[in-house]
Amino acid sequence: MIKDPQVAKLLADPIRRGILHNLRHQELSPFQLAKALGKNVSSISYHLHPLEKAGLIELSKTRVTGNLVKKFYRATARTFVISYTLSEGLVPGSEEIVKQSKEVYLRAASSLDAFGHRVTDEEIEKWAEMIDRYSSMRGAAYEEVIASQKKPTHLERPALQLLLGLLTQVRLYRNPEYVEMMRRVSRELSERGAEKAVVRGKNRRVSV
Repeated sequence: MIKDPQVAKLLADPIRRGILHNLRHQELSPFQLAKALGKNVSSISYHLHPLEKAGLIELSKTRVTGNLVKKFYRATARTFVISYTLSEGLVPGSEEIVKQSKEVYLRAASSLDAFGHRVTDEEIEKWAEMIDRYSSMRGAAYEEVIASQKKPTHLERPALQLLLGLLTQVRLYRNPEYVEMMRRVSRELSERGAEKAVVRGKNRRVSV
């Protein structure tokens, strides 16, 4: 669970995310990472240093071949989750992350029409706020589930994510505020779908 805004910012870089993705599954050297990501070794080495300093990866072993010392790295966790407290601005120094999150919520709200729900320009801000609130509650519930783990599961990622998702939904279902918000969202989206159907019906020509 990443709660340090400076560490969270490291994951904004796609190369660093690619490094973490590969190192979650196996130990790799900078040369192997460079080959996997289509980058040169110096670029990979540049990104490895801040990831190691932040505790996201660690040196797992070294191998000596002649005068050459090969270093191998691995991720320190199977999954990294950015705490919802950063997107909420509850941690000093997370202002930039809050701004990025708001932009994501606005883009999501403006794309509702792509799924058949017409939202006017004046309503986008309201929908962005609802998506923001949904994201916050889901993030808080997800962290509670992770914090409740008592022992290793040894599950592969797909099974683990499925289990965590189920347990998160159970916690959300027990939250009256979340249930009420979902009812409101469902009602408003249904109304927008109905409005669109009415418009299509009015515009349809009837041939006799």
